[in-house]
Amino acid sequence: MKKKLLMFLTAVSIIAGTNLTNTNQVQAQSNLTEDIEAEGSTGTNARGQYLMEGTTTIRNAGKGTVAAGGDTTAQKIVETIQVAVIVEQYNNGSWSQVYSWRETTHNTVFASTSKVLDVPRGYYYRARGIHSANTDIANSFTDGIWMG
Repeated sequence: MKKKLLMFLTAVSIIAGTNLTNTNQVQAQSNLTEDIEAEGSTGTNARGQYLMEGTTTIRNAGKGTVAAGGDTTAQKIVETIQVAVIVEQYNNGSWSQVYSWRETTHNTVFASTSKVLDVPRGYYYRARGIHSANTDIANSFTDGIWMG
């Protein structure tokens, strides 16, 4: 169990580091929008032996706050299912992490988490999700929403 958790955390660190340094790849996966909310999904290509789907959402909650979250669904009951949510700010042509957290559940098919966060106005924000069910891992990205 500890080995699987360590593997997941290592994967999260690698994915986060890769996506923060390779902004061209990350930018291609999300658009900037004036919508007040956005949702991203792992899609059907991310399915594995255990993982069914993962989604990530972000919404302008008003007065300099965003509501962000994610969920992961497994194809069957799994030992460990997790969702990590990373909220990023778009500034000077690249995305930077401003918040992150995760939720882990055991012996179930679903993990979900959400938070309302204070953010500075005048930037675009998006949410990234890292979804895992046992050994399957996939990403989801929302579009960037404007916080004016």
